[in-house]
Amino acid sequence: MTQLHSTRLDGPAALRAWETGAILIDVRSEQGRQKNGEVQGAVIVAKSDVVDFVTRRLRAGTSGKPVILFCGSVAGSGPLVEALVAAGQADVADVEGGFGALTGAGGLTVRPVPAA
Repeated sequence: MTQLHSTRLDGPAALRAWETGAILIDVRSEQGRQKNGEVQGAVIVAKSDVVDFVTRRLRAGTSGKPVILFCGSVAGSGPLVEALVAAGQADVADVEGGFGALTGAGGLTVRPVPAA
């Protein structure tokens, strides 16, 4: 399994890490997902819940798996990576270019979000 530590990955590197077992977490807003769709296979977590989700809930069932966060840009995910590192999560990264870099790399399928 790929070890990430705390870093920023480009789209292709994030895709490779995800394919080898990393957990991909979408922290975009509901509006962002409605507008651009959701990445199939990504876990959706509100920004306000990410630290709790990763450090408590996720760690219990997926111990040792790297975590990759993405937003619309690193401005949204970068501070969350810093908060996770401060909380003791060693293998965490975000995606340079966010959602666009993941989908632009052609490796992830985007599905439309049904209207609420």
